[in-house]
Amino acid sequence: MRFLQRIRESFSKDIATLRTLSFTQKLRFILDYYRGYAFIFLCLALAGFYLGDVWMQTRRETVLEGFFTNDETNCFPADQIAKEFSRVLGLSSKQQVVFDDSLYIQRGSSIDYHTASQSKIVAYVSARELDFLVTTRELTDYYSKTFPLCDLEQLLPSQLAGQLKDNLYYIPDSQGVTKACAVSLEGSRFSKGAASHTAAPHYLMVFSYTQHPDAVIRFLEYAFEKDPLP
Repeated sequence: MRFLQRIRESFSKDIATLRTLSFTQKLRFILDYYRGYAFIFLCLALAGFYLGDVWMQTRRETVLEGFFTNDETNCFPADQIAKEFSRVLGLSSKQQVVFDDSLYIQRGSSIDYHTASQSKIVAYVSARELDFLVTTRELTDYYSKTFPLCDLEQLLPSQLAGQLKDNLYYIPDSQGVTKACAVSLEGSRFSKGAASHTAAPHYLMVFSYTQHPDAVIRFLEYAFEKDPLP
């Protein structure tokens, strides 16, 4: 109680002082004496915003989650793709598509950012939360021997599999069985937006545990539609 009383008394004195100052002097007085309080308030506001966003995210159903790595030519602007594909699916306010294009992997690198990106992929795969991964051919070769992947010939409907037959990438999986572990995105709507026409194509691989096979199939249909949405 005494602490609150001292605060009230101090605040009353500051109000009385402010009344005697010009507008410029008032601003300087507030900045000098209330800077610490303003910083604390800003931190609390940011923390509240973050916690509120996390709470909102947990109340929404994720219908598809995918990572894009090593996107040096900005072929995969995750936020833009997620918004557009959400419209394609006709999602409600309680559903969401989650994409991340911020990851960069370099095998054998000890750089913190590369290590953190790799750790995030491993963590999401271990938790069985990631539906698909888009990455370079080199990393596709590496991950096919590490992660459980779908055989895309079996996952995709016959019509779509036929459409993408020249894009399917056959390599040995973690069991040494050669199958369609990935699909090249060359010629997709994403490669058309590449900053460089000489950019090497990325490959999409689908994890065998995915609980959203229909959404994955629809995403591939969307990626290779002949008349992309504007």
